[in-house]
Amino acid sequence: MAFLKKKRLKFNVNLQLVQLSDVPLVNAILFAKVRLLSGGNFEDVTERVEVANHAAVWNQSFTFLCRIGCDPETGVLEKCECRISLRKEQRGGKSCQKVGFVDVNLSQFADSGVESIAKSYLLDGYGMNQRQDNSRVFIKVTMSHLNADPIFKV
Repeated sequence: MAFLKKKRLKFNVNLQLVQLSDVPLVNAILFAKVRLLSGGNFEDVTERVEVANHAAVWNQSFTFLCRIGCDPETGVLEKCECRISLRKEQRGGKSCQKVGFVDVNLSQFADSGVESIAKSYLLDGYGMNQRQDNSRVFIKVTMSHLNADPIFKV
């Protein structure tokens, strides 16, 4: 049993970036970069929005495929990370400053089925010199299994 081949399950992911709330910035234009760190190749950016009432609202969906490894003995899914990096536009869009990021483990959403699972994350800062604020990123994720074998544990 030591030579069991590790399964890689294929999922169709629909990640909706809803909003960034509790933003301490008053006059800023923000956008987000969504990137799949493991399990495939995907990278895209949101539209640029202005902060209003201490929130940036996108309601933008991203659809992509990812492969998640599965332990052959236990059936437990491995981590599949997707990073949402939030950036502030500077100098009229010529450059940008990284505000913070969120790492989302997509394996937690593998049992979402048809209904989406909504979750919020606290924004992490880049590096030790960056101040932590209490901004929260709200997302909705729907994942559908594309392979024939639907037996796995989340």
